[in-house]
Amino acid sequence: MIVGGILALFSSLALVPHIQDLTSGFRYSFVPDSYFWTLISLIVLGGIAVQFVAWIGAVLNTNQLVDKTWFNVLLWCGIAAIVLSLLTGLGALVGWGLMIVYLVGGPDGMAVAPMLLRATPTEPPKTLAPTG
Repeated sequence: MIVGGILALFSSLALVPHIQDLTSGFRYSFVPDSYFWTLISLIVLGGIAVQFVAWIGAVLNTNQLVDKTWFNVLLWCGIAAIVLSLLTGLGALVGWGLMIVYLVGGPDGMAVAPMLLRATPTEPPKTLAPTG
């Protein structure tokens, strides 16, 4: 996640002076070149890496819970978002929306599993020593 954030940050910082060089002068004639598109691609790649790692972390976090509802929702909606991204490109919106919903209303994953209830004996235990 750190690598994706650093990639997006430094690509963005490198893009700013390049855009200033492309748009300097009296006439505003911005024509994107290959360096511009390379930096844009690196920014998008960094964002995708951060999103993917956050999704994996959320799935692993909810897997520890006793109730598997959030786990199933995150897992299957995340897989659907990946498939939609490959087919239409709209999966990123589904993925971001899913992560926002999880951040707002999802469990923290630190809840301790409830203790298993022990069966209470119905008859008194038998002892080896005579009583009474």
